[in-house]
Amino acid sequence: MTVAERAPADTELQSEPLPLPPELTWVGRHASEAGRRGFRVMNRWFMVPALRAGLGPWLGTPIGGWMLLLRVRGRRSGLLRENPLSYLVADGSAWVMAGWAGRADWYRNLLADPHVEVVLPGRTRSCIAEEVLDRETRRRIIPRLVRATGVPGYLTGIDPYRGSAEQLLEATAWVPLIRLRPEGEPLVAGPDDPGGLGWLWRQAAVLLAGAWLVGRVRRLLR
Repeated sequence: MTVAERAPADTELQSEPLPLPPELTWVGRHASEAGRRGFRVMNRWFMVPALRAGLGPWLGTPIGGWMLLLRVRGRRSGLLRENPLSYLVADGSAWVMAGWAGRADWYRNLLADPHVEVVLPGRTRSCIAEEVLDRETRRRIIPRLVRATGVPGYLTGIDPYRGSAEQLLEATAWVPLIRLRPEGEPLVAGPDDPGGLGWLWRQAAVLLAGAWLVGRVRRLLR
């Protein structure tokens, strides 16, 4: 997968979208579409460039969650698509969920070609994507994955920290769970992955740098 083959994630030719869950209200359906469009704009102009530049370790926190960059082949164009996703490292693999009722282009692309590339803090791995339907695996992985998304985890409608595993499973029953199994050695969670403590010193460094910069500006304005 070369740089020359990259294309914006939101320019893929789209097939007929999958239906949203029937339990969503009219407001919920329109909010879902608006949220999807908003995420696509933010991903294209901020998250993808930042993760591509290796800034993932500086963005990951328990509040905003941790993000990987998933590279998949467009099912029609054959071009490389890059998509930032919240993730979890467990059982030697990376795990992600396909929101918006499986309407995400990256999800439909990997169904056509499961050979993907995953950019994680400090390493890039070739993986095989597979959807996991086993309820026990979903029960074990999904609560941890939802918590790794940070504040966005509350969009499930359940408090990810106080809600039970069964409540989180019910709230995400329509969301595909994807395992990104590395081709080669199993993945091991590092300090900059969900559950690690690397974010502590990184955020402290950002705060100190910000305080120093504010002090410099104030002195210049005197």
